[in-house]
Amino acid sequence: MQFGNATKREPAFAGSFYPADKSAVLELLHEFDKNSKDILADFYESFDLSGVHGLIVPHAGWAYSGKTAFLAYQLLKECQCQKIALLGPSHRHLFQGAFADNHDFWETPLGECSIIKDAYFEVSNNTHEREHSLEVQMPFIQYFSPSSRVLPLVVSEMTKSLAGDYAQHLIEENYFVIISSDLSHFHSLEQARKIDARTIASIEEKDGTNIEACGSNPLKIGFALMRERNLTPHLIHYSTSAEAFGDTTSVVGYASFWF
Repeated sequence: MQFGNATKREPAFAGSFYPADKSAVLELLHEFDKNSKDILADFYESFDLSGVHGLIVPHAGWAYSGKTAFLAYQLLKECQCQKIALLGPSHRHLFQGAFADNHDFWETPLGECSIIKDAYFEVSNNTHEREHSLEVQMPFIQYFSPSSRVLPLVVSEMTKSLAGDYAQHLIEENYFVIISSDLSHFHSLEQARKIDARTIASIEEKDGTNIEACGSNPLKIGFALMRERNLTPHLIHYSTSAEAFGDTTSVVGYASFWF
């Protein structure tokens, strides 16, 4: 949509994946905060957070995975980085590589988020139009680091060589990197926990060969970046959809990390 000389992407998932108005978004964020204080206290005592370069966060509806994402975004508050590369999987389009969006702003219930236009990446607004894996992260970014500008990247098929090239560019341009990924889908709770434990161990080893996660392609870029910078992912929180609504027969797993 055109607004004067500026272009704006309107939210596609406000009211479904997360609340549609500002007061409801803030109310839910405050609820996450209230329910997370004990976890955060233990977490800050356990880890040295002086060198946080990125996050891995889930992207389901906030009712399911919002708390797990919220716990990671607390670290963004500490960083207040100016440039964020936000990488998420493509759920609706299959292609090779990663596409940027060339709108000037993305709108959410919390207002406008300024978008970085990085000529290194090809542009396809169509791949962003109905992609939730990035949009659901924007209010978190706006809330915890309102001055940040964001480079949203929808990622599909990814070779090791291409992942390495993208990672090198993100390093050279000094982006803080946020990777959007859920874990296993539609197993029983018992199976999900076993599968997700293997995936979490693989993520911690920066090994993409034994991962059941919808963000496996963005993670390839993340792993290449971590190897280049000698960074290690650290688990912050794990949860499942069963905790939100009680169904243990068809479960989705969620985890957040910092690196």
